Formats: sequence, structure tokens, C-alpha cells
Amino acid sequence: MDPRGSVEQVRRIVFKAGRLEEERAFRSVLAELARTGLQWGGLIGVLGVLILVPVNVGLLGRPVAWWYPEGGAAAPLVLWDKIVVVLLCGAAIWVGRMQCRVSVARAAGAAIAFLIAAVSLVHDAYRGVLSVEYVILLYLLAVVILPYRPWQTLLLGGLLSTALYGLGTVGLPGTGAARPALVNAGHLVRMGFVTVVLTGVSTLLYAVRHRRYQARRTAEALHEQVARLERAKSQFFADLSYELRTPLTLLIGPLQDVLDDRWGPLPDAPREHLKRAEQQARRLRRLVDQLFDLARLDEGDLALAMQKQNLTALVQSVVPPLRQWAQQKKLTFQADVAPDRIDVWMDVDRVRQVLTTVLSNAIRCTPEGGTVRLRVRRAAGAAEIAVRDTGPGLPEALRDRVFGDAESYVPAGKTDDAEEGLDPEQRIGVGIGLAHANALVRRHGGSMEVESEPGFGTELTVRLPLGHAHVADADVADPDAEGAPRGRDETPVPIVSSVPSSPTPEPTDEVPSDAPSVLVVDDEAEMRDYLRDLLGTEYQVETAPDAATALDRLHDRSFDLVLGDVSLPDEDGAGLCRTIRDDEQLRHLPVILLADRPDDRAQRADLDVGADAYVPKPFAPADLLARMENLIEIRRIVQDRIRLPDWMDPDEATASPEEADFLDTLNEAVDAHIDNSNFGVDWLADEVDLSARHLRRRVKEATGLSASGFIRTRRLQHAAALLQEGADTISDVASAVGYRDPSYFSRLFRETFGCSPTEYAEQESASPDTPDTPA
Repeated sequence: MDPRGSVEQVRRIVFKAGRLEEERAFRSVLAELARTGLQWGGLIGVLGVLILVPVNVGLLGRPVAWWYPEGGAAAPLVLWDKIVVVLLCGAAIWVGRMQCRVSVARAAGAAIAFLIAAVSLVHDAYRGVLSVEYVILLYLLAVVILPYRPWQTLLLGGLLSTALYGLGTVGLPGTGAARPALVNAGHLVRMGFVTVVLTGVSTLLYAVRHRRYQARRTAEALHEQVARLERAKSQFFADLSYELRTPLTLLIGPLQDVLDDRWGPLPDAPREHLKRAEQQARRLRRLVDQLFDLARLDEGDLALAMQKQNLTALVQSVVPPLRQWAQQKKLTFQADVAPDRIDVWMDVDRVRQVLTTVLSNAIRCTPEGGTVRLRVRRAAGAAEIAVRDTGPGLPEALRDRVFGDAESYVPAGKTDDAEEGLDPEQRIGVGIGLAHANALVRRHGGSMEVESEPGFGTELTVRLPLGHAHVADADVADPDAEGAPRGRDETPVPIVSSVPSSPTPEPTDEVPSDAPSVLVVDDEAEMRDYLRDLLGTEYQVETAPDAATALDRLHDRSFDLVLGDVSLPDEDGAGLCRTIRDDEQLRHLPVILLADRPDDRAQRADLDVGADAYVPKPFAPADLLARMENLIEIRRIVQDRIRLPDWMDPDEATASPEEADFLDTLNEAVDAHIDNSNFGVDWLADEVDLSARHLRRRVKEATGLSASGFIRTRRLQHAAALLQEGADTISDVASAVGYRDPSYFSRLFRETFGCSPTEYAEQESASPDTPDTPA
């Protein structure tokens, strides 16, 4: 420590303490200390009296008197001074409980200390014996418990010395305390010495208090700065995920169109290159989604939809495509899944993400010829999922970044030589993916442990608690929202899609004059152009760059659907949707919102203002077209006819015999493959001996639906029949009609019938009438 700095600090405290207290925060700290000191000092005084009296009366057997007796009787225990001291200590406690300023607390403390000292000296004058130690002890207590400035401590010592000299030398004239010469020079010297020492102690205490205050303020400022940096980092990643979604949409959508042969078949060589490009674009999408989730976890804003589910069944549904990937990499994939049911309260989509991330990382990092082992079992009140691989292992630096005790879920840190076991691409994917999985497990009240040694593989163990105690009420799934879309694509490799899909329509020279009209509202010209090109094969498309222009065009002509972006320059998509719902002439229009964030809470808010569907970017073109077709065509049929159209049963149809035969053939072909998720338009065209283009035209003429819409409607009609017959679970119904993803199936069912599958089954079971079943 620099001696000159210490001397300067002492000089500031002794001569410029008032300037230090000009800082309001420091003055508040001193006031709190003073109020607390008064309360503790008063309590100590009361306790001292309560101990003194019983000891003298009970143990020493002294008699009790209110005042000093006359004559030479045995010295009793006089109570008047004790009562006054208790009252003064009570006053100190009362002042300490008031929200007074530091100056008031100091003055009150000094006055009470002076009065107690005076009472003690009067008592000594009556007894004729001076106990200067009591005065010194009182002085010491006042200096310790009250944050006096050095000159204030010196002044209090002077006042006490004056009282000592006055009462001890003169006494109280006219009373029994008029006994001069009780105080001698030694007493005054001792009191003066104590005053000087305690003034130095007061200076030291004041310096310590000021330094602690400064240290605390510095620590608070640093903590706030770190918190701001963490918030800024989280916001940066959230903003980054927003900004990347539109470019990803414009990457993935056209790539998928090309790979679906929308503009004709591709040669094998460019197809393989484009497939790799699409895989990497989808991988980038997953990383963006994971960063967004981590940013929300940092803010404590990641909602869950937890319900009691069979973990064993979930694992068995996740394993097959990953096993196929492992076999393509020539790996041995071993799965030891407990045969019994393991019920866990969890968000199924989130735990599916955890399982997919952990298993895909193990497969990606294991070299050819290696082994990946999966074990699922019950263990000590938890469901345990262990994944072990024979890869290069996780470097210690990466383990510390991902599984350390950092305040932020987002992994951050510099790369060092310890991470040379992974190439940069693997390092980024593994770091973010495992951090995301670890955060989701912790959000479920569980834990993720890692055992790894470079060169000898890694074992990741996920433990999810059993029971319901860890589930917050806000995290329990809404039974009415079982079909809420997540907007996730967690498949890490190019495997057959988990939902039946059809290629996007082939471009045609002209759009039919009776084609539905769609208004696209987006502030980015590239996105408007892409959507016009994507939808222009089936719909009459007009575009608008903002909400004001969109409203003008909606009033100028009629549209069948509005497809709008959530983020618009003048008014957001929710505001546009609210305006449409408030307009008598427009409120019937279906509205789909395209969002830059896969946020369930934002999705619920947008749906609350009247949006019919919410599609997070980047989206699959076929999925968007299916949503639009559902809203424009199938819902209109359901609303107008209360049931699915009669052409689904040719015996009741009013079509011509030739058309009825054609519909009968279509129904038989679809029914024969109703449980096959890969059955699509091309397959149906082969079954009825037509080209895909000819099939689409004839189905459109006969039903008003596209070919893919026909297949989807037939699947949903069968699903309704199964629900009416009392099928066991929604998952069983979805699988029976060719949907591997129950959430996707539930969403389509709700959009078609206006209620969830569970609600539909309850309504049908309560109704005496039964719907028509498929022919």
C-alpha cells in the first residue's frame, strides 16, 4: 500500500468527511448503519439491565430500593437509574426504527449516550464512589455502533469528559450528591487518553466503511456491466437468428424446389451437390434455432409444454432414422432400451431435440467402424439416457465451456490447442448443440453429465426426474394446444421426412382464372418475389410492401387469403391482422403470418389477435402450400357443408358416372396406401396410370382441390372415422393414416375440422349421430 495514499485518505476523512457524504448513496449507507447501531445499542443496554438486576437480587441477595436510603443501612440496589437507562435505551431503539437521516441518528445517539453517562455519574456521586469505567465503556459502544466522523467522536469525548469533571468535582448542590473531589487528575488523564484513542479508532472505522462502500459499488458496477454484456450477447444472438431467417428461407426454399424437380429432372452430379448444400442450409437453420433458444434461456423466457409421456416410446420413435444414418457411416449402433414404460413429465418436442442432438453428435464424431451405444433405464428416481461413442472424445476446454457453471447458457470462449481433436465445423456444431441440449435438460429439472477422455470416446448421461414435483404450473401443457406447431426440423441427416409431403407444384404458363387470390405482405422485395414465384403456379398473387398498402388493396378487390410477415415497417403483422379482424368487410379472410422467430409465446400472441396460422421462417414450401390450401379450400368446405364433401364417397356424389368412377379409383388407391407416409402425388399418378400433371388437372376439375390436398383430405377423413370408433391414442391414429409426427397431424386436423383430435373424439362420443365413414 502506498503510504502517501494512506495519509491522503486519512486527511480526507479527518478534514473532508462532509464532502464524502455529499454522495447520496454513501449517506444512505451511513444512515442505515446508524439506525441499525441505535437499535443494537439500545437492545444491549436493556439486556444489560435485565441481567444486572436479577444477579444482584437473586445471587447476591441485595435489597431493592427506589431511592438511596438515609442512615448507614446496607447499600441496597437502587432502581431509579436502571429505569432511566432502560427508558433511554428504548428511545434509542425507537429512533433506530424510524427512517431518519444520518445526522438525526448521530445526534440522537450522542444525546442518549450523554444522558446515560450523566445518570451514571449522579448515581456515583450519591454513592461516593466514581466508576469511570462505565463512562469509558459507554463511549466505546457509541463510537463502535454509530458511524461518527472523527471530529464528532472527539466532540462526544469532550462532552463526556466535561460531564465527568463537572459532576465528579461539583456534584449536585443541595442534594446528597454534593460530594466534590470524586474526580482526580488521573481520571481526567485516562478519559483524555481514551478520547484520543477512540478518535483514531473512529477515523479507521470511517475509512473502512468508506472503502467497503466503494468496493461494493465497484463490484455492483462490474456485476451490472457483466449482466449488460450477457444481455447484449443474448440479444445479439436473438437478433442474429432473426436476421438469418429470411436469407435461410430464400436458400432452403429454392433448393428444395430444384431438388423436387419443379423445373424438370436434374442430372445426378449437380443433384448431389445441391443435396449437400440443402443439408448444410438446414444445419445452419438448426444452429440458428438453438442459438435463439439459448438466448431465451438466458433471459428465463423459454416456455415449456410439459405433459406425462412415455419416454421409452419417444426414444423408439427417434432411433430408426439415426440408426439408418449410423449404418450409412458404417457404424455399429446398439440400443438397450428398457422394455417397460417409463412415464416422465416433459415437453416432448424439446426432449426429442435433446435425444436427436446427443445421438447425432455421437454419430457425427465417431469414425468409420466405431460404435455408438444407447441405454435407457430407470435409475434412482430418474429416467436415465446414456449415449456412449468411440470417437475422439470431447476436449477439456470444450467440456468446460459447455458444461461449466457460467451464468450464460450460450457457450463462449476462445479456442485453444486442447480442441484440436475436433475440426472447426464439428467444434461449432458440438459446442452449440450440446449447450442447447444441456440447457433444455436443466430447464426440465434434470442434469447432463459427461465422461470423456481424448482418444477414448465420450459418454453423455441425461437424467430426467420422475414424478410431478419439478413441474411448474406455468409449464404444464395446455390440452387445447396439442397441435401447436414448433417450427422445428431436428433431423440431422437427409432421411425420409417424418410427415407425408408432396413436391411443390410444377410451374405453368398461366394461372387459372378461377384460382384463389392471395395477398403477400412483406417489406423485403426478395421475399415478395420468391413467394410470388412459389405461389404463382396455383394462386393469383399480389404483393404489398407494408400494412397500409395491403389494406388499400384489400379494399380495392377481394382476396381469398392474406400471407403477411410479422415484422413490417409501419405496422407489425399482428397489428395488420387485428385491423383485418376489426373490419366488417375483411374479417372473414384467413391470415397466415410468417415470423422471424420460432417463439411459442409470440405465436400464441399472434394467434390471439386472430391469425389462422403461424409459420416460422425458414419454412418448407410444401408445408406453407398445405397450410394455405387447408385454410382456403378445406376449411371453406367444412364451414359450408359441416362435413367433408360428398365426392369423398362416390355413391353419394352428384358427379357424372365417368367422374364418379375416377373418384372411386382415386379413393381406392389412396385407401390402399393410407398408412404409408411416402405415398404422394407421383405414386398416386402411377396407380391410376396418369402423368402427374394430368392427374393434378383432373383432380382439380373434379374436386376443386390439388392432388396433394385430395390425398391429405382422404387421410384426415379416415382419421376422423378412427377417432369416432374410439382409437386408443392420437399417435396411433396419426400412424394409421400415414403421419409419423402426431403434432403435425394434430395441427392439420385442427385446421380442417376446427378442433383438436381429442376434442373431436369427445364430441363424437357424446353425440348420438355418427359421421359418414370412408367408403
